[in-house]
Amino acid sequence: MSLAICIYCDKTGRKNAIFVECAECARLFHRTCMLKHTKMTDREINVKNHEFVPRDYVVFRKDRLGGRRAAGGVLLAIRPHLQPKRLPHLEGNAEIVWAAVRAGRLRFLIGSAYRRPNADAVYNAALLRSLEGAARELHNFDGCLLFGDFNLDIKWDMEPPVVGASPAEAFADAFADLSLKQMIKTPTRTTSNTAKILDLFLCDIPALVEDARTVPGVSDHEATVATLAVKATRPICAPKMVPNYQRADWELLKRELERQLRQIRNESEVSSAWENWKSCVFRCVEELVPKKRVGGRRKKRHPWLTKGLVQLIKIRDSLFDDWKIQGTDGARQIYLVARRSTQAAIRSARDEWLWRLGLGSDRSKELWRYISSKAKVPFEAKSFEIDGRTVNAPEIFAEKFSEVFQSNFSRAATFPYLRRGRQATSVTQQLSGLHISPAHVQLLLQRTKSAAAGPDGVPAVLLQRCAQPLSASLCHVFRLSLESGEIPSDWKAAAVTPIYKDGPKDDVNNYRPVSITSLVGKTLERLVRDKLSTFLEQNSIIPKNQHGFRSKRSCTTLLTGLIDKWTAQLDERSGTHIHAVFLDWSKAFDKVPFDRLLSKLQFYGVRGKVLRWLENFLTGRTQYVKFGGVFSAPAEVLSGVVQGSVLGPLLFNLFVADLPEEINSSFDQYADDTTLHRVVDIPEDADALQEDLDRIFIWCENNGMQLNGRKCHVMDISRARTQLHFEYSIGGVPLEYVDQQRLLGVHISRDLRWSVHTDIVRAKAAQVLGFAARNLHKCTQKVKRVSFLSLVKPILMYGLPAWHPTTQENMTKLERVQKRALRFIYGRQPPPPQETNIMPVEMHLKYTDLNFFKRCQGGAIDFDARARITERRQLRGDVNNHHARLQPPPTRSVFSASERFHLGW
Repeated sequence: MSLAICIYCDKTGRKNAIFVECAECARLFHRTCMLKHTKMTDREINVKNHEFVPRDYVVFRKDRLGGRRAAGGVLLAIRPHLQPKRLPHLEGNAEIVWAAVRAGRLRFLIGSAYRRPNADAVYNAALLRSLEGAARELHNFDGCLLFGDFNLDIKWDMEPPVVGASPAEAFADAFADLSLKQMIKTPTRTTSNTAKILDLFLCDIPALVEDARTVPGVSDHEATVATLAVKATRPICAPKMVPNYQRADWELLKRELERQLRQIRNESEVSSAWENWKSCVFRCVEELVPKKRVGGRRKKRHPWLTKGLVQLIKIRDSLFDDWKIQGTDGARQIYLVARRSTQAAIRSARDEWLWRLGLGSDRSKELWRYISSKAKVPFEAKSFEIDGRTVNAPEIFAEKFSEVFQSNFSRAATFPYLRRGRQATSVTQQLSGLHISPAHVQLLLQRTKSAAAGPDGVPAVLLQRCAQPLSASLCHVFRLSLESGEIPSDWKAAAVTPIYKDGPKDDVNNYRPVSITSLVGKTLERLVRDKLSTFLEQNSIIPKNQHGFRSKRSCTTLLTGLIDKWTAQLDERSGTHIHAVFLDWSKAFDKVPFDRLLSKLQFYGVRGKVLRWLENFLTGRTQYVKFGGVFSAPAEVLSGVVQGSVLGPLLFNLFVADLPEEINSSFDQYADDTTLHRVVDIPEDADALQEDLDRIFIWCENNGMQLNGRKCHVMDISRARTQLHFEYSIGGVPLEYVDQQRLLGVHISRDLRWSVHTDIVRAKAAQVLGFAARNLHKCTQKVKRVSFLSLVKPILMYGLPAWHPTTQENMTKLERVQKRALRFIYGRQPPPPQETNIMPVEMHLKYTDLNFFKRCQGGAIDFDARARITERRQLRGDVNNHHARLQPPPTRSVFSASERFHLGW
């Protein structure tokens, strides 16, 4: 298969027009695309690549920033099967992008460059240095391909080319050092008076160039297409037939499932019952559900690109070829008319499709699918640095990820004192058995979330739509599992997907595992979790300072209580210092040792069949990594609670439940996010805090856990001008002091002011609003309003009432974002709030405070919102005055949560 390359220039300033017309050809056969004039301004630096480039390209982009207007910028878009790798050390400050690609056994150096007209000496020198660096490394490649608009005084249509004055001579020498030859012979920019070759394709392997020509572009420059005679086979998934549940006759399927699954109730062993259940279900699906073809070479098109538009594009391209052959002005005018008509038709079709987006009861999924396609960042790492070398093979990636994830486990042999031992229970009640009913199973099946099917292949839609006929048979299988303590192997297998965290994307250590497990197994996990959670809550086993994954608790309850407590402590006495230590656990969920967790379950009263089932649930699990359509070899799970499972978070909370017993300072947790804090006035207070850190470190050592001392921080919270610092350490690693710390998505400053957090929230909300404005500007007001309330407003209001803008300046920053949003929805003159039904920011803040306080009072939220608010003696005039019955908290901070609750109520 040939390697096709496309280069074109966009000077229209329409980011949404890029890759709509010319790139429609690229989607069919081009492997690499270059773009000059990305024209991204400083405000558009946050525009994601996949908003204007198809998602099946790896994009290397270099925008020109700092100018007064949008101009310049270069971009490379390369298919991932060519194993692209950017070479930033060759670029420097020049307006050029270099990348290495591999086509078969050949390795090419590809560059996309732009030189602006009348460039100064400094600009030219930077570009020449980049070309010299490429010449020095050319021996590592089989060929060099350079594309760009250099705006040089060189007549390329003559043989040999006629070189004008400097700097054309210097660049001609640089091209000669690279042995480059210009392959485009027809004008790329034609006006009524001139026809010039401005867009160049330079290469040092002209023998491999099968074709180099121009095609219709999206600006006043024509696009350039080159085809190289090299092997560049694109991997294609083999087509397969899968069930098409959208066309299924659900009533017929339900009747057949109910008839065939009656035999399952006669089974007495859980493994055979599960295998027979699967066979019956898949047999019914095979016989009764229609099939559809997925995969193969079928091309994906834009949803608005109809057959009529495709025919129009072909007519335009035919007229373009006629003009190039005839070379007459009449043929050119006919082509220009056809091009304008085609562009107008494509834009009109796209605008009409966007206008209809989200209309009707069945169009909401299409709306969110479109938003997700633009907002969700595709997996950009196509090569990884492994053992000092760059690797591009997916099968090697999968095995390396599997090795990294296995290295996170705790080894039981390393901690011999963690072996399981019987201990007396500290609670009066015990949990030894569970009762389940078909009605409860049916309810849980109906509530199954639309998630990917696990290794057993049972899809969510089947469980949701056929909950009633499946419930009785599954209830029998679940009862067998709970009675025997055995779990089918399908439920204990996990397909692990690497999820990027932070740091360099080409480092496999910067990814965390998320497991995809059986949806049927998750249903049984929910049954066990509900019973176990109720038992733990009734016996007060999970401490009150744990807010993670608990009913009626959340990040907001932890943040509100913590910050309000700190505010009260600062208000008690001027000059108070609070030292807060933010602990970072290393791979916390993966390192939980099975034996110690089972011992704690037994200690807290979990016995008999439930304990035996949980032991089977934890041990003997396997996982394999799925990456790039390739699977690693299965590996045994040696420790940890499964990330992505239903029971995992609850089991982790139980595992760390005994940690607060070891320390004396205040302590707050959201799962593994841990904050240790204490008022520190004298060195003895600091010593006490350090002793608690030592106890936590010892607890971690005894329980197979590990703290990352280099990522743990301490903050001196105070309003005093002079900071009070004492030395703290964890495991011998000194802790670093910080002035701001991000905790559960809220940025806390040492003086408990919210200017930094407001700036961060405003910037993020403005960025998301810009995304919505770019991609939904042609949609209806309803869609725009939904996008604002779903994407932007939650960012502005996240974490309330834990924090508050406090100052008018901060309030104005948030209001400015909302005003921009209202203009985006309703135009330049938005209607008043009564008509838009969108509260102003200040009113929304008060509403959030009162709603939170009311829900706390009614028991919907497990938080003592009146901890600092007392009820005073009711006077004669207070009969209908609810505000008068609450005593204001003793505080000097007018914007503390307790004070706002009192004033608003």
